[in-house]
Amino acid sequence: MLNQTSALIAINLPVLLNNQNLPQILRSIGVQIKNKSPINTKESFLAELDYTKPTFALIYTGLAGVISLTEVIVKAKQSSPATKLILIVHENDKSKIASYLQTNIDGIIRIENLSTNLEFALKQLSKGEIFVCGKSLINLKTCLNTQNTEEKSDPGLLQHLTDRETEVLNSLAKGINYKQISKDLFISESTVKTHVNNIFTKLNVNDRTQAVLYALNHGITSLSKKAHILNNFTNEILS
Repeated sequence: MLNQTSALIAINLPVLLNNQNLPQILRSIGVQIKNKSPINTKESFLAELDYTKPTFALIYTGLAGVISLTEVIVKAKQSSPATKLILIVHENDKSKIASYLQTNIDGIIRIENLSTNLEFALKQLSKGEIFVCGKSLINLKTCLNTQNTEEKSDPGLLQHLTDRETEVLNSLAKGINYKQISKDLFISESTVKTHVNNIFTKLNVNDRTQAVLYALNHGITSLSKKAHILNNFTNEILS
């Protein structure tokens, strides 16, 4: 049982209906469902997340909406940093697993394995671990082998950042707030804000979301810098 936890389910209604036991599974392990109604768009998901601040949020990659999935994840982490984000993926996503992880997602589950993996995934995330279901883990390993986890060839304007500004931007990409960045880097919050303003100027962006999206698109959080990430995965292989 998971004590005093809640979940927000952002899955297209037809998909949710095909996984009718999902709400039942969540309730059976003590997870309160925060949905007031089905969430069928990325924009409505962000609005509900900002209001409810759940422990977990399940997001389907096929969710309708104008904004990109990357932007959804970035904004979700900014809005509710403590929420564990679980991405529900399908067959067409297998080549995108590595890029999804770069957006600081906490868990990835294939839609066909959702009911099988869900309880174990939530328990692992509650321990501060990352969960990637078996099929997605295989896809990730394939991506890492074929791409050799190299940095993107064009860092763009990132090359103009100082080492400290790069550290701050990496922290922003992880959804860390200014206060925690200050503690992590042993600098004052006012210094953090100064670095952030410098980042905005150098990247020619207007806000934190734009800065993080630029960083992700130009490889600042490349998996080549996080080779240890596979060691943190819960890699129970499920067919």
